[in-house]
Amino acid sequence: MVASRREAARWWMALIALPPLLATALAVNGWRNIEELSRRGEWQVQPVAADQVFAGAGWRLEQARLIGDGRDTKQIFPGQMRLVIIRLSAEAKRDIGEDWGQCQLRLTDGKGHDWTPLDVILSSDLSRDLDPRAEPLPGCSIASLHPPAKGESMLIEEKFVLPADAVPHLAVRLSFASTRPHAISIPLALK
Repeated sequence: MVASRREAARWWMALIALPPLLATALAVNGWRNIEELSRRGEWQVQPVAADQVFAGAGWRLEQARLIGDGRDTKQIFPGQMRLVIIRLSAEAKRDIGEDWGQCQLRLTDGKGHDWTPLDVILSSDLSRDLDPRAEPLPGCSIASLHPPAKGESMLIEEKFVLPADAVPHLAVRLSFASTRPHAISIPLALK
């Protein structure tokens, strides 16, 4: 009988300790998730200035092409879908090293929508289809593996498929793990 009272007391102590332990575990994990969200989010987006250095490089929009409406090429896409190809030039102002890790390049519109680039293989296939003689340019994630040395430049090309009604309001948003929550935005001015 003594052993059963002791067991009952331990069982009740464990039951009483369970809610505070669960609450503590949830709080610790929640705090970690909030920290991770704040590190991955782009909370402070600035328009790029002419002489601005971001992640060790000066950034410039070299080209923005709109394909699918018959103006740039003879290709006309079904419905209201368009292919947008952007080329950014990055001139290294310092040794970049690993500062370009986890490159994130997206297109955004003024309504809060964003589009991620096509995957690497599909992007290379489209490049070869559009110009079979040209060597496909690297995308942001590939370029981040081998950034340019100080004083050198690099072209980055990404392709996006999106609805035609979003085209007039598009901007490129660029960030890296080392710069977040800061990001830069470059308007495209496509029509």
